[in-house]
Amino acid sequence: AQSPLPPPSSATALRAETAAQHGMAGRHLCYLALGGNVGDRLRYISRAVRRVANLPGVRLRRTSSLFKTAPQYVTEQPAFLNAVAELELAPDRLRDLHGLLSELKAIEAEIGRVSGGPRRGPRVVDLDLLAVGEEPLTLTDCTYPLNLPHAQMHERDFVLVPLAELCPEWRHPLLEGRPTVRTMLERVLRSEGMPGQGPAGAHSQERPCQVIPAAGGLHGRAQGCYWERGAQTHIMGILNVTPDSFSDGGKHLQLEDAVASAQAMVNAGASIIDVGGETTKPGAAEVSVEQEIERVVPVIRALRERGMDVTISVDTRKAAVARAAVEAGADWINDVSGGEFDSAMLPLAAELMAPVVLMHMKGTPETMNSLVSYECVFGEVRDHLLARRKAAEEAGIPAWNIILDPGIGFAKKIDENLTLLRRCGELVDALHPSPLLVSASRKKFLGTILGETDATQRTFGNAACTAAAVAAGADFVRAHDVREMCQTARVSDHIYRRPAEGLRTTSAL
Repeated sequence: AQSPLPPPSSATALRAETAAQHGMAGRHLCYLALGGNVGDRLRYISRAVRRVANLPGVRLRRTSSLFKTAPQYVTEQPAFLNAVAELELAPDRLRDLHGLLSELKAIEAEIGRVSGGPRRGPRVVDLDLLAVGEEPLTLTDCTYPLNLPHAQMHERDFVLVPLAELCPEWRHPLLEGRPTVRTMLERVLRSEGMPGQGPAGAHSQERPCQVIPAAGGLHGRAQGCYWERGAQTHIMGILNVTPDSFSDGGKHLQLEDAVASAQAMVNAGASIIDVGGETTKPGAAEVSVEQEIERVVPVIRALRERGMDVTISVDTRKAAVARAAVEAGADWINDVSGGEFDSAMLPLAAELMAPVVLMHMKGTPETMNSLVSYECVFGEVRDHLLARRKAAEEAGIPAWNIILDPGIGFAKKIDENLTLLRRCGELVDALHPSPLLVSASRKKFLGTILGETDATQRTFGNAACTAAAVAAGADFVRAHDVREMCQTARVSDHIYRRPAEGLRTTSAL
């Protein structure tokens, strides 16, 4: 089960940098709560984030993860999705907080929130200023009067849990003892609260639960949906539409063959179909943007036209390919270069609000085998992925849209691959709160261990890696043998996680 309070020893502490480093007490930083529980909540929140990030004098520094939260105060209403954004305000913006508040209300109205209705009742989207620096502020001579910090933030776990990911040491200037976010959250989790009574519906068994978008960007599946993190391990089925991939090249070159294979993977339990048009095996030459688009876009479009309501990922290093694929119906971008091959990739993912998988790799597929040299593979992979996450956040990608991948088999020998699998649990902790994807399917190191030169005959080796990933707490496993890996993950989930029978996704409605 997830703990709503990030432990000081986890990478949350690394991500929530010290006040001295980033001036959390400075007035230029503003914290904004986002939430909603009506309609396509994920897409509404995505639209709100993009609009806020594009306001003059406002820079989106980073966001928390996204959380499913129980309704409070008015409990007879649907569950909410909640997050917190950290904004950097230009000096002119700081001098006109009235104007910022009015623009936030205009964004709510633009997305579909209407005035009236029960106070604290259902709403399409809610944008609440929580604090500007650590100073108490009162805005009264404006259309929307406001006191900062937000008057109820100290009693709301749906605010404190995401806020603790960003600034656990932020201090409330008006409460006795100037408690930190971490302290306020600890009190709420112990049901001690602060002065006065906590909100109705704040029951300990319904604490905020981190969710991962299955679809929630500006394109893709008809309805935004998500997975509750930790409920089960999700299998990403590999659909290579290439003539030269190392184990299934040429198998899906015909459109009908590709569609049939995708449907078979979904029927077998795949949560995601990963469509790739360029092989990234060692020594592989680069494919042109035009050729890659010609391979992947017709398949993605056909899957959508035939009503396949599954998360589709495009496996590409190139922003132009990713754009074409997402506009054709893909939800995710899976970039083996971690956004380093094409400098336009991370800004594109931010623009489209598409979840992106960032993988560790040295060099390119053509050069990576010459770059296999590590003093400490675990430390180097961990630090590289943390750096790529930071680059993604700086590009404007919300934290909930970032998935990390240690890159098993990419610029790594057998010992490095085994070390990463052996220490996968440590990697999950070190990269918290980002979800982890593991892809060891049919890799050469398995063939070396098994003495099996035929990549298609390494299924039991794949299963061992899948079970290890599940035991470590990985969220996704990328696989060729979907039926077998779904069975492996399902049993492993029952051993290592709380069982989650039946459902693969939860509707955002």
